[in-house]
Parts: sequence; structure tokens; C-alpha cells
Amino acid sequence: MDFATFARESTLNREAYEQLRDQIRGDYAGKYVALAQGKVVGAASTFAATRKLVERLTVVPDYYLVFPANAEPDFDLIYDLVGSV
Repeated sequence: MDFATFARESTLNREAYEQLRDQIRGDYAGKYVALAQGKVVGAASTFAATRKLVERLTVVPDYYLVFPANAEPDFDLIYDLVGSV
């Protein structure tokens, strides 16, 4: 993914998270949440299980975050996890 795409997606997810923070913490307490394209696209009890949910989507997003519902996601980190599922 190029940096412009990363920056655009990161900004979209950051803005969405600000609006969804309380809902995420309430609805998904104790779980890991996947956020992509400005919306929650999955949640599961482990990081790996949440990633697998994202990878099974009909259209897998180029960029997504997986984070514990009760924690602030780090929007500035870039992980290259291609092929590691």
C-alpha cells in the first residue's frame, strides 16, 4: 500500500473511531475489534481470530486496524502482515 492510501485510510478510521469509541467499548467489551474504511468490520475474542474475520470478507480492505475494544488504537503504526494469517 502506498503512503497516500495509508494516510487516507488512517484518517478515515481515526475520525470514525472518535465517533464510535463509546459504542465499541460497550458493544465489544473484552474482544478485539477490526476497523476498516471507517466502520467496524469484525470482532472476536483474539487478535488472530479478528484478523481471520477480516481476511474472509468478500472484499478485504487494503488497510485495517485490529485492537482491544477497551484500548485506544494506534493509528500511526504500519504493520505488514501479508501472508502471516
